[in-house]
Amino acid sequence: MSSTLESIHVTNDKPQANEDELTYEQQHKPRSEFSSREQYLEHELQIMAPKRWRPNLPFKDYRFEIEDTIPAMAATIGKVVMVGAIAATFAGALGLNEGFVLENVRYELLIASVFIFLFSGFLLPTANLAGTHGPLIPLIPIVVAAGGHPMAFGLLIGAFGLVLAVSKGGSMLANLTSKGVCGGLLLYLGFVGTASQVKKLFAWAEGIGMSHIAFVVIFCTIILYALLEHFRKRWLAVPLSCLLGGTLAFAMGLRSPFKPSQVYPT
Repeated sequence: MSSTLESIHVTNDKPQANEDELTYEQQHKPRSEFSSREQYLEHELQIMAPKRWRPNLPFKDYRFEIEDTIPAMAATIGKVVMVGAIAATFAGALGLNEGFVLENVRYELLIASVFIFLFSGFLLPTANLAGTHGPLIPLIPIVVAAGGHPMAFGLLIGAFGLVLAVSKGGSMLANLTSKGVCGGLLLYLGFVGTASQVKKLFAWAEGIGMSHIAFVVIFCTIILYALLEHFRKRWLAVPLSCLLGGTLAFAMGLRSPFKPSQVYPT
């Protein structure tokens, strides 16, 4: 009896592993143990604990899922659009042709991919992806007028971003700003960006003599987003919106003005 009680006492005194101390590899469960795909993905997000400034290896610290291709595609589309806008602003101020814009987009994607693999995918997964800061666009004509060079401007902004990443300056700036101000800025910038893009879309459609395309694309995009919200699939909004807009425009008679030699490297 005493020996039994002692054995029970010893067993209860053994320290149990805390879930917070377990690694991602130890906490990972196969998809078959979950009743739905959503539960599996939610569990994956909960157990991920990316290491800061230390190697994060695939299948040891994280896994690739088919759903990851959607935000990757959305980020690529956004990067192309923003780089194109930056390069087009420089091209307009410096009197350069569209070839400058296309080459900048190609090289910028190559350069950004190196930083994404090295930092966001390996050393610092919690950092934001390498991107282009839209509010800088109005400053470009001033930079050009002052004699600034696009490469020097890009290197300066990139170095500033790396300093903020290393020093956690971005988080510090965000914490110094109240949530109300951050929310107001997000609403304001979102409204201004949406209004600007709608205006440019209608101006482009009127310029090619097919103003009805802009109305149809915007109307169908609103319906698409409402359906995605209803079915809780908002993460598909960017690729499906691009596919919908391109398909509708092509079906209504629009053809791409670019030649193969302009789009693909020669």
